[in-house]
Amino acid sequence: MSFINRKALDTATDLYKWRYAFERADRLQSAFGSIATEYWGRAATGKHFEARGLMVTGASRVGKTSEIRSMLSKFNEAKEELPSGKVASAVSCILDGKMTWKDLGFRTAEALGYPVRQRRMTQSEIWSRVTFQAKEQGVVAIHFDECQHIFPTKPDQTTRALLDSFKSLMKNTDWPLMLILSGVDELAGHVEQEEQLDRLLRRVRFQNIRLPSDMSELNRVCFTYCDAVGLDFEGLATEEFLRRLAFACADRWGLVIELLIDTCLRARAEGGDCVEIKHFSTAFADRSGMQADYTPFNVPNYESKFIMNKVLLGVV
Repeated sequence: MSFINRKALDTATDLYKWRYAFERADRLQSAFGSIATEYWGRAATGKHFEARGLMVTGASRVGKTSEIRSMLSKFNEAKEELPSGKVASAVSCILDGKMTWKDLGFRTAEALGYPVRQRRMTQSEIWSRVTFQAKEQGVVAIHFDECQHIFPTKPDQTTRALLDSFKSLMKNTDWPLMLILSGVDELAGHVEQEEQLDRLLRRVRFQNIRLPSDMSELNRVCFTYCDAVGLDFEGLATEEFLRRLAFACADRWGLVIELLIDTCLRARAEGGDCVEIKHFSTAFADRSGMQADYTPFNVPNYESKFIMNKVLLGVV
């Protein structure tokens, strides 16, 4: 028995490979390009310097992680040469729970492919290992994803130690690192507790869907993904439907794209040449656990019937 739907595989592959070119990607790349250019310029002087970084914030499932990873993938593919002759690269590190500075150091070392397991090491020793490995590999940037998770609810010594660790990486005298800290909006509040770190980070914020101003953009996203697999979206290209779609996805661009992909796969599986409301309703029902005949796509007064932040994938 095969668990892979071979008929849907080609369509799924086409959809997952496709990336819609949001304006926010240009803003992100421009911001990173700015701090990278400064990094190269200062490195060329041979003098000690502090690296800059980015703080990328926005609601969950809005698309921060995918845009950052896409950008860093392009950066790594470019194989930019540093003034020292090393080929520069960047790595990503996912932070998924409360951590001490020591845990953060271990996780960072793992992202560099150099796991450290000596629990008695000091903070200075751990970060010294991290920067040594980064220098050896030419790693000039580290992306720490879901940063808000590592901080305690109330600021304490752990908070200060974590923020100090980030600052130390950017100020390292031998190999300063550009950091990209990403997370939900509360991350900014944590970072602001360390004035020097906050000063070194350039802010980039990813917005939720805002209607009516984003109506045309939302329409283009729908047409783009449907066109990619030969499906007609014309019949649903109305303000009413687009408002329902944005509402159903809690105004998150990332969720819209995920639901669009599921919907296109369903429409293709049925052999049709267009997407219909029933495809969106069924795809939404599968994700939310609700009944397909009772979704924001097919009930009247839908805005009063659902609290989307609680319905779809536990988004908050």
